[in-house]
Amino acid sequence: MIAVIVAGGKGTRLKPITNKIPKPMVKIGNKPILEHILIMFKKQGILEFIFALCYKPTLITNYFENGHKFGVNIKYTYEDQNFPLGTAGAILSSQKFINKTFVVTYADILRDLDINQMLKFHSKNNAFATINTYQHFSNPKSIIVFNKKNKVTEFIERPDQNQIKENKNPNGSVWSNASFYILEPQIFSYIPKNKKTDFGYDVFPKTLSDNKTIYTYPSLGYFTDIADITSLKKARESYKTKFSVLDD
Repeated sequence: MIAVIVAGGKGTRLKPITNKIPKPMVKIGNKPILEHILIMFKKQGILEFIFALCYKPTLITNYFENGHKFGVNIKYTYEDQNFPLGTAGAILSSQKFINKTFVVTYADILRDLDINQMLKFHSKNNAFATINTYQHFSNPKSIIVFNKKNKVTEFIERPDQNQIKENKNPNGSVWSNASFYILEPQIFSYIPKNKKTDFGYDVFPKTLSDNKTIYTYPSLGYFTDIADITSLKKARESYKTKFSVLDD
């Protein structure tokens, strides 16, 4: 199993910290965010990685190298810093390394997720894609609508207030994209070359319109998206009681 970790963002909302280092190298506790994510995967038996880099990549490659000192194997792909290709476009260069089910996530989210159970769910449902979701209580960036069997029926990126109020999920809760995907390699056919492409805006709506089987895997564990200085402070405050336990 290969995990592709998109780690190329500039982290504009984390300035001035990210003036000198890329967002994945910002520390929580005594480790970069990206190392925490690596540990989560390793604990669950996933040891093969592709890091998709863009902004200040050498600071990441110098730290992680080939991954052997962390007990894993890491390959790297690179985007042009002047022409980033979006959340989906960033993984296209990984295609040459992938010929079976794989995982995609991002280097700015800390979470508690049973990846192996999610993989079993994906396989059992013969899914084209499975999207991890988390319950969102205010101003969600996305809404994923699904039926009682967790089959996705609609993917709404940047919903307006009416769409939030009209949420159609079985239990009435709003579930948002947690940016952790299990994908089949055929997904690459939905990502054009040299064009900015996002999973939320482009890939998932298109695959749904083509009647591809997409499921959601809701989870209630620890989840924090380190998007800005405020969320970084909260992540650091919760580190000792939350994420440090996950690292052990």
